[in-house]
Amino acid sequence: MPQRGLTRGMEPIRYGPFARLSDLYHGWRDGLSSIPPKDHWRRGQRITTPHREVLIRRAQDSFELERLRFEETRRSALDRLARSEAERAGAEAALALAERELSDASVPPGDEQLRERRAAEAYRDEGIVRARRMREHHRRRAVALAAVRRAHAEVTGAEARIAGARQEATTQLVVAASRVRRIHEFTHRRLAAYRRRLARSHPDPAWIVEGMSVLEPAIPGWAFSPYPGHELEAPPGARPAPDEPEPEAEPEPPAERIELSSAVRFGSDPDRADVVLPWFWVAPHHFTVVPGEGHARLLDRGHGNGPFVDGRPVRAARLLPGEYFDFGDLRYEVSDDASALLVSPLAAPELVVHDLADSAGSRLRHMSFVQHNRTVVAILGPSGAGKSSLFSALLNELETTSGRLYFRHLSLVAHREEIRTMLGFVPQDDEMYRSLTVRQLLSFADQLRSGPDHRGKRTERIEQTCAVLGLSAQVDQLVRTLSGGQRKRVSIALEMIARPELLMLDEPTSGLDPNMDREVMTILRDYAERDRTVIVITHNTEHLRLAHRVLVLARGGRPVYYGRPGDALRALHVRSWADLMKLLAADGGHDADRLATQYRDGPAAREAEREADRIAGAMAKPNEAVKARRSARPLHREFAILSRRQLALLWAQRLRDRDGNKPRATGPWSWLKPLAGPAVVAMPLLIAVFGALLSALIAGHDGFGPPSGPRQTPSPAAALSLLTTLCMLNGQALTYSNVVSEWPVIRREHRTGVRPLSVLLSKWWVFALIGIAQAGIITTIFCALLPAPRNYLVYGGGTVELFADLATLTVASMSLGLLISALARRLEQAVAWVTAASIAQIALNGVTADLSNKGWFLNLLTYLLPSRMGLAATASSIGLRGIAPNTAYSDALWTHATGQWVFDTGLVLAQTGLFFGLAARQLRRRLNHPDQ
Repeated sequence: MPQRGLTRGMEPIRYGPFARLSDLYHGWRDGLSSIPPKDHWRRGQRITTPHREVLIRRAQDSFELERLRFEETRRSALDRLARSEAERAGAEAALALAERELSDASVPPGDEQLRERRAAEAYRDEGIVRARRMREHHRRRAVALAAVRRAHAEVTGAEARIAGARQEATTQLVVAASRVRRIHEFTHRRLAAYRRRLARSHPDPAWIVEGMSVLEPAIPGWAFSPYPGHELEAPPGARPAPDEPEPEAEPEPPAERIELSSAVRFGSDPDRADVVLPWFWVAPHHFTVVPGEGHARLLDRGHGNGPFVDGRPVRAARLLPGEYFDFGDLRYEVSDDASALLVSPLAAPELVVHDLADSAGSRLRHMSFVQHNRTVVAILGPSGAGKSSLFSALLNELETTSGRLYFRHLSLVAHREEIRTMLGFVPQDDEMYRSLTVRQLLSFADQLRSGPDHRGKRTERIEQTCAVLGLSAQVDQLVRTLSGGQRKRVSIALEMIARPELLMLDEPTSGLDPNMDREVMTILRDYAERDRTVIVITHNTEHLRLAHRVLVLARGGRPVYYGRPGDALRALHVRSWADLMKLLAADGGHDADRLATQYRDGPAAREAEREADRIAGAMAKPNEAVKARRSARPLHREFAILSRRQLALLWAQRLRDRDGNKPRATGPWSWLKPLAGPAVVAMPLLIAVFGALLSALIAGHDGFGPPSGPRQTPSPAAALSLLTTLCMLNGQALTYSNVVSEWPVIRREHRTGVRPLSVLLSKWWVFALIGIAQAGIITTIFCALLPAPRNYLVYGGGTVELFADLATLTVASMSLGLLISALARRLEQAVAWVTAASIAQIALNGVTADLSNKGWFLNLLTYLLPSRMGLAATASSIGLRGIAPNTAYSDALWTHATGQWVFDTGLVLAQTGLFFGLAARQLRRRLNHPDQ
């Protein structure tokens, strides 16, 4: 028996020419020699020959060798199975004990227990004592319930390990049995060739055919009768045999009941909350449920992350009996008499996708699969196969016209805002602020997702996350100084620090060496096994075995395979992953169409349909009675965090060397090097100083004071035009590139719940302060070198009004730059648009050209230009007509009157609000509809 047939795994054994020649020769020789002789065999007796016995004995030896190999390989799986069964027994005992303790803790306290007074409570009011005893009762129940859940998790984990060990042993049996079948087929092929040749040469061929047609050797029983406890996996949709009992459902933990005898506070601080919730993102006092007559009132304190009613965050809601709200992984339902909240866990973090298709039908078609929790699914496919489109659909960024999406038995469309708090998305590119350190990045990411008052634990979470990802040595290093692999891990850490239940990664191992690829996949597998769900797009097939399942897609977003990585190539009838990608990438390929059709009618799609129907049938009805509610939008907290980060980004622009350290002072000009970093930060202010000096040098010697002679050269109008142009350019330069350059980071954070308005507000006020400081510097330097304006309209003096006018103009121009940055798709577009806007404002500011005779339409358009109205407000304030009577023309908007100045200034402020509102609307539209 050729040994290579035993080592080639699942491939057929080749019947080579030498073996074929040997069988034909022995058949011809034995037939001519009349072997076997007919007169030596009784009727019905087994007929054989020496050559036939040699073939049979070789096959039997090969069968025994495969059995020994199988016994050797399955020993480790059986040992793990025994250990896991012992762990399950211990966990079940612990669960029974925890359930008994929960049952004891669930007994409501009697009147005597409620009145029991402790030390220092002798003079307390009875109502206070009762409330304290009731809170203690709730805490005992919460501790007992947490113990039950932990025990359930341990039992589930042990059962998962048992199932894994059983599956491994079953897989080993399947492989060994497949090898045995191939040996059996090969042996009988040789026996058939030998028998045919023997019958042709033998004197009694009919007797030979009848007596030697016994199928011997037979397949040993162990190869098709599974060992006890290692049953082969039943095909999808198979039902148990009639004499077998139906499998029992897993016992559900007992429902917790929270009495609403008084207002119940929920939070993480035992001293401030009646019901303690252990999650790190919960505030000390997160929300309150107040009982009412036939209803319960939910009052959120605006810390974010829920609670959610019908998938939307609420600030206040009136809940009738039978209605519910979600918080974390728990659902709280108002009891029938509205006297209590019934607490039940949400479904496991499983993802169900059924028959998903996009609106165009070219990026996703008939996408169906079910991903269970504690698994890593790797998505493979050629370019244009819809891998990223699937992620866009899960993130609600791709418009779909058909199909159903569920996570934790919640619709991803209807519960978008609720599920957004449960997911994390790691993009393909390293979309993060590289001028910050790893600790700063993770700190701001944790602040945006965790609750307030968790500063003490934030450092611990950062250290733990960095330790898991191997970044402990780089935690205080600048991101831009890290290697490519380290930046990839930092990008993953930005999501893992929030511990999302659904983690999606777009090619996290692209550009990494094989060792780093394996490390990342191992980290993701370990993360998934902590009751999480992980989906990863990858092109690296070397370490696919670390994924639990693989989803293979063809062109147009059509799935062709979903299952174990090791079975993919055999199931799709290809030799290598490269051959598979070539087959699936072919435009109009009949093989890809056939595979997609088979998948659509196969077990994976049917399972997705069954799960989707089951979830839709068991889904709770919406709270139709909850009509009026205020949305919980903790804008102030996001605004504060993003503002601190914006200031940190500005400060991080200090010059550093390639290792991220401050430059060392060496050489004769070493005393200047420490000033280089602050100079970079203060560059906008230094530009303002230079512009103010330039304006003062070219302005007339009288400045904005009264004329000392018959004529000033140059005119104060020209000096004012230069000042306002300088403020306009400074304001636009602050922001025109900000949003467009940070767009990838803004989009990434928006996917996890950060609002566009918070982002824009944090940028607006920081740059507004810088713009106001620029206006102050320009005003101070100009008025220090030249006479200040003597005219003014309100209390404060001409210098104060000049500063106010220039500051208002700078802020309006900065807002226009923010709008340009939100509109532009690329930095080149932003540069072109801000250049065009600057030219238009310089040409139409009212001094460069006389606009009094240009018609009402052009004048109306100029009301949208900050430099036009800002110059008019300043000219009205300083009385430009009086100090420059020889101006070739004058504008009606320059009238030195309080009403005119208020009108001009009001238009500049209106422009500021208009530009900011349009920028916020455009940014929100782009984030919600990125394909438009």
